[in-house]
Formats: sequence, C-alpha cells, structure tokens
Amino acid sequence: MPTKDFPLLSCAAFAYLDSSATAQKPQSVIDAVTNFYVHDNANPYRSLYPLAERATEAYEAARGSIAKFIGAKTPSCLAFTSGTTMSINVVAHAWAKKNLQKGDTILSTIMEHHANIVPWQNITGCDSGLDLQLINMYDNGILDLEDMEARFKIFNVKLVCVTHVSNVLGTLNPIKEIVKMAHRYKAAVLVDGAQAIGHMPVNVSRLGVDFYAFSGHKMLGPMGSGGLYIAPQRHAEMGIMFAGGDMISRVTKKKAWFKPVPYRLEAGTQSVADIIGLEAATEYLNNFPNGLKGVKTYINQLGKYAWKKLKKIPNIKLLGPGPGKDWASSVISFTFDHDGASNGERIKNQDLATELGKHGIYVRSGLFCAQPLIEERLGLKGAVRVSLHLYNTVSDIDRLIEQLLLITKK
Repeated sequence: MPTKDFPLLSCAAFAYLDSSATAQKPQSVIDAVTNFYVHDNANPYRSLYPLAERATEAYEAARGSIAKFIGAKTPSCLAFTSGTTMSINVVAHAWAKKNLQKGDTILSTIMEHHANIVPWQNITGCDSGLDLQLINMYDNGILDLEDMEARFKIFNVKLVCVTHVSNVLGTLNPIKEIVKMAHRYKAAVLVDGAQAIGHMPVNVSRLGVDFYAFSGHKMLGPMGSGGLYIAPQRHAEMGIMFAGGDMISRVTKKKAWFKPVPYRLEAGTQSVADIIGLEAATEYLNNFPNGLKGVKTYINQLGKYAWKKLKKIPNIKLLGPGPGKDWASSVISFTFDHDGASNGERIKNQDLATELGKHGIYVRSGLFCAQPLIEERLGLKGAVRVSLHLYNTVSDIDRLIEQLLLITKK
C-alpha cells in the first residue's frame, strides 16, 4: 500500500489508526497547496491581471473536478465551505430558516455527530415553532426506518438529516431508501458524508439527496476545505448565511442583491489553496487501483480482519453492526469499560488509548462528539475507536491486537 506517498507515515514508527478524526495527506496534496502559493497566489474574481485570472481558473477548475468526483450534474451544485460542520450550518441558516415555518418538524437520528444535531437544536429552540425529533436505532446499531416512517405519519416533517456512515458505529445507512421515503412525504434530505466520501464511491445524483455535506481533511485533503452539494431543485430556495465579499452582485445604500448558488454561499475570500489541495486529493483517490471501488474493497478487507481479531479478545464490547451490508468497515469502536465486564476486568477508555499511544498505536478515545448516542442510547462512558484508510496495513492491526492482549492481561 502507498505509505511512501504520505510523508508523515513513510518513515513512521507508529500505526496511525485515527483517520476518522483526520486523514493523513499524500505528497501530491501538499505539493498542490504549496504550488498555488508559490506560483498562483492571488484573489479569485477580484482582478483582471494574469495572476488573478490564473487563480480564478484554478479555483473554478477545482470546483468542476470535485463536483464530478461526488457525482454532481453541474459544478454550480457545489459550494465550497470549511467542512461538514460549516456545510450543515449553511443548510440550517440559508435554507431551513428561509423555508421552514411554525409547525414543521426536522428529523435527525440518535447516531449523529453533534454537528448534525446541535445546528437543528439551535434553530428549533426558543419561539421558532419548529420541532426536532431524533430517529431511534436497533441495539445492533442499524437505523430504525419503521420509527422514521412512523414520525412522518405523525409530524409535518420537512427535513431529514442523517449521517451516511456513523463516526462511532461504522453503520452504513441506506441513503437511497431514506431519500425515497422522505421525498414521498415531500421532505428534503441532508446527508452528513464526512465518513463516507474518500472511503467509497459516492454519487450524490444517484442517491437523490437534496444536500450532501463533506470535509476535505477526512478524504486526504487539507484541513479547512470541504463542500456542500445543493441539488438543482433547491437552488432557488437558498438564502444566504454570510454577507459580504464576492457573493454580492450589486449594493445600494438601502439594499443588496446576491449572486446565484453556489457563489451566494461563498462570502469573502475562500481558502483557495486548500481547495486546490482538495482537488489533488480527489485525483489521488481516483488513481488508486480501481479507483474508489478499490479503496472501498481494500478498507473493507482490512476492517473485516480487524473486527475478527478484536472479537476474540476477552471482555471486549464491539459497537455497531459489524461485517455485512450495513457496515462501512472503516470505523470500529469498542470498550472494556462496560457492565458485562467485572470491575477487575474493566479498563477506562482514556487509559487504554494512552497506553496504546505509548507503544506507537494512535487511536481515539472518548465520546467522539456523539454524546446522545454513547451516553443515552448505549449507556456507556465512552469508547475507543480504530478508524482506517487506504494507507493502513494488516501489520497496523496486528500491532494493535498484540498490545491490546498485553494490556488486558496485566
């Protein structure tokens, strides 16, 4: 596997198993960012001299490439943001506030990252007259679609907000099925794609989603880059979130007029170099053997191997559905601090992660920005998460298992 392409990993003495937090960057991405600042650094759209024109061309070329990468029908469907969290907030403020009214309901799910719950809590609070409902899941970590449909029948649902892949459970949600159901009840669908894009093929047009949010830094791109897909039928419904800069077409003393989507959602100077770097990340992923299908297959094999090995460790509690059609395989969470283990066998999650780190195995522990899921639904204090990407190897998993066995036998 191409570990040599990733400077931080090429000579590393550690196993990096925290890609759900942020993925490592290949040299081609780092070079693309540097190259922009060295050769093309200027503000897009603002000026007519050759350097600025090159910056504009590069920025719009990146929009075209990334839009194609996610399966958008036209580049105008892609607005650049700082990442998934910002993209979701854009939908909350530029679409939901403009199009939802008193008595309407937003559906999210119990398995969401805080970024796909808190923005909806914010706009449904106080005297808005809007309601937020969280769809439940089964004990195996699979979303309860019967519960979803029941809420459609009871409430006036106008928006469904659901993760494509759970950042805790690894659950791969049936987005097409959810979209069909939501559209049957005349509701829009927003998908949090942070843990999906870059790990598997994603085609937003085939999924039929209204909005799709994603982060560049989880798909080998730079931090501070990301995007929001807006389906063509939603363009006319979009208001604005931020005002100023190049999203304005005309201003008088009394009024401002705004450019169409996507430009009306890109106030101020964007992180142009990082967007160029994100384009380079999509090229790297496309060039992996068999493209995104190859990436998915490789991660799936690695995830299955890790799950099988982890399952054999005494007193471990694995979270999520595990191998099968409902699992994305890139995320595996577990804990030894649960009611099924005796007090003498329980190991605190943070202590376990710290000890693994001392031996060069980098995992994450805690609540993973998913407190309603972990504390309220699962009844846990936290977990340890192993998250995989295309640069990981079987030897990384073997190192993890070896140290876990040593730690749990102490």
